[in-house]
Formats: sequence, C-alpha cells, structure tokens
Amino acid sequence: MKTKKYKCGVILLTGFPNAGKSTLLNSILKNKISIVSHKVQTTKEKISGILNLNNSQLIFTDTPGIVENRKYKTKSLSRSIHDEENNVDINLFIHDLTKTLDKRLFYEISSTIQHFKKNYLVLNKIDLVSKDKMLKYSESLNSGLNFSKTFMISAKKKKGLEYLVNNLISEIPERNWKYNKKITVTRSINYRISEITREKIFNFLNKEIPYSVKIKTKIKNEKKIVRI
Repeated sequence: MKTKKYKCGVILLTGFPNAGKSTLLNSILKNKISIVSHKVQTTKEKISGILNLNNSQLIFTDTPGIVENRKYKTKSLSRSIHDEENNVDINLFIHDLTKTLDKRLFYEISSTIQHFKKNYLVLNKIDLVSKDKMLKYSESLNSGLNFSKTFMISAKKKKGLEYLVNNLISEIPERNWKYNKKITVTRSINYRISEITREKIFNFLNKEIPYSVKIKTKIKNEKKIVRI
C-alpha cells in the first residue's frame, strides 16, 4: 500500500499598492482574508490564508505594497521580506497592467524579487486592457527581469486563478503540512473583524481620516445573534 505523499508550499504576494494582492488572496481562498482599499498600504501586518486541495497545502502571505516615493517608504515591506525570504517557496509579484512602465518601476521590482529563488510574474486586471498591451507588457518585464513564469489574471473577475493555483501545486515541494486542515487563516476572528471595520472606514471616509486609526473589537455571543 502506497503512503500518501503530502505537499506544502509558502507563497508570498508582493507588488505595488493597489495591484490587487489582497483581492487575489481573497478570490483564491473564497474568503475575506485581507482587506481591500484604494488607499495606499492598507495591509500593515502579515496575514496568511491557507488553501488545502487534496494532498497539497498552499500558504499564501500578503505583504504591504511597495511605496515608490522614498519619502513615504516604511519599514513594513522590507521587514516582511526579510522575515520571509528564507521560508518562501515561490514569490508572486502581482502587477497592475494599467500602470505605465518606466525605469523606476523596473528598479523597484528588481530589488524586490532578488530576495527569492523562484519568482512568478502575475499580471493583473486583464479585463481592463487589450491583448496586445498584455503581450507587450509581459515581454518588457520578462526581458529585463528574472521571472520563472508569467500568468495573466483578473483577481476581481476570478479569471486565470485556477490555472495559477494548479501551477503552484505542481511546483511546491513534498513535505508535511504546516497547518491543520481545519485552519484557513493565521489570524484570530477579532483581528479579521477589526480589519474589515478598518477597510470600511478607509472606503467611506478616505479623505477625512489618517492612517493611525485604531480599532478595538468585542464579540458577544447571544442566543440568536452575535453582537460585534
């Protein structure tokens, strides 16, 4: 009788703000794992979502976006990368196809992906550009950067995600699972509800509030309702 072989891989999501990292994470896991906002760098702390398919476990970790303006750069991204670079099996660099390419972007991308052994380029928002632009964009980025594979997706419309996930599963190593199959996210329910509250505040009051908003969440289980 053959022993069932298990596979487990750590997948990091990097990229510029609003590239669609959090939307991709939520779409793949079909769960609200990471908050989505048009404000820059709303992902402040590392959060991981776990996808278990048959004998494979994919651990996706979202990171803060790369801030191009040096004046506003925080230590969050560099710290996230430093913490993860030795543990990551595949780095997904998520890039927005509607952005204009220039030398500065190439430099920022290059300085990010150099930390990882295997990098996949994930070009997002294919629903917003022509096929010609998609191909030219892919050729430009791959000509000067070391990406193992390139994927075209729409995280919001959930296009190309199954193909991406299947490729990740084929590439991750055989090893025991890191998390129990019942665990789908590494953060507590209190933390996740606080993050959703923060997301709504950013979306509805984006011009009135600073980034230093702090939220406390209390959950009370009653007979027929949960009060938050």
